[in-house]
Amino acid sequence: MHDGTLDIGTDAMQRKLLTSTAMLLALAACDKGITTSGGTQDQLSQSDVQVLAGESGDQDGAILDGFGGPSFSMAPDGPAMASSTVTTTFTRTRTCPQGGDVKLEGTVVRTWDRSTSSGSISFDATRTEEACAFNRNGVTITVTGNPNTKLTANQSVTNGTPGIRTATKKGSFTWTKSNGASGSCTVDVTHTWDPATKTLHITGKLCNQTVDITRTWTQG
Repeated sequence: MHDGTLDIGTDAMQRKLLTSTAMLLALAACDKGITTSGGTQDQLSQSDVQVLAGESGDQDGAILDGFGGPSFSMAPDGPAMASSTVTTTFTRTRTCPQGGDVKLEGTVVRTWDRSTSSGSISFDATRTEEACAFNRNGVTITVTGNPNTKLTANQSVTNGTPGIRTATKKGSFTWTKSNGASGSCTVDVTHTWDPATKTLHITGKLCNQTVDITRTWTQG
């Protein structure tokens, strides 16, 4: 009877220790972003976020630059058409560096005053990624819209000289990495493009991380 009682007490204590250990491991897994099912939900690193912010900013800039500015030469002679406003819809798709694509679609509004060679151009569009892939140090990051991000942009032209273009981008996307990690991100960033210095500045929040990037385009 004495040995049996001791065995029961020891067995209960072992079960208690095992339960406590399992709970500690589960908490540790949560802290590290690892699910108990074995999958990973690691967050994107700061360098991952910088790559995504910079590369997507370049994509947006390349698409928006493709529209040119206010079309002063298109205004016919005569005071009645010396100034005008034209709104058009558009859809443009760009291939991503490692496969997939990104689509920008919406409206563009051009205003111009031929007599002063001044005007403006503004965009109201959505950006949708379809398995848009980027590479960072041998690891592929693939982005898909969730469902998309909203992009607005404005730029003025004074006496024929383009001014700074300001764009805002808000929304969310999902991402996967070639190492098995996955997750989702929110976007709330502002781009400023200075055509005089060919400098793109990106600030705001991406994937809950602060973004502050300056990129210079030497071509074009």
